Amino acid sequence: MRKGVEMYVVLYSPTGIHKVVEFLKTMYLVDGFTPVIVKPIGAAAQIGVPEAHKIAYKAGKPLIVLPELADVSRILGADPVYYLSDEGEEKGFEEVFTTGGNAAVVLNAGDVEPSRKELENVKTVWIRNFPKGLPATALSGVIVYNALLLRTTR
Repeated sequence: MRKGVEMYVVLYSPTGIHKVVEFLKTMYLVDGFTPVIVKPIGAAAQIGVPEAHKIAYKAGKPLIVLPELADVSRILGADPVYYLSDEGEEKGFEEVFTTGGNAAVVLNAGDVEPSRKELENVKTVWIRNFPKGLPATALSGVIVYNALLLRTTR
């Protein structure tokens, strides 16, 4: 989360309005994260994304919406891209969230996991000491909390 470096936190395949809005509000609690919504479905796409744009505009904060997970690296230039999964390789918070360049962390908000093809060139990880089984909105809160802790200890 250094100056000039983007840390994208991606909400993948949300289906509900509430998930999109809560994710966005949580990400806006701390500077240094750019929220990205990828592949919204149903009400999340029809109502959640427009609502999210209103929130982003009022807050004067960024919001990116993309149709495919591959666009996170292709369009935003994020490298590495991490997919948080309970089964992923354990890594420390700082190792994932303080990279030298643009990076992204993907949270699955839907009922369907990304396909193998979508996860090509994506590292599947889990953050050491994070409780397993958290839904995406709760996980985004834990990320923000840890980012705030990291800033106060530096």
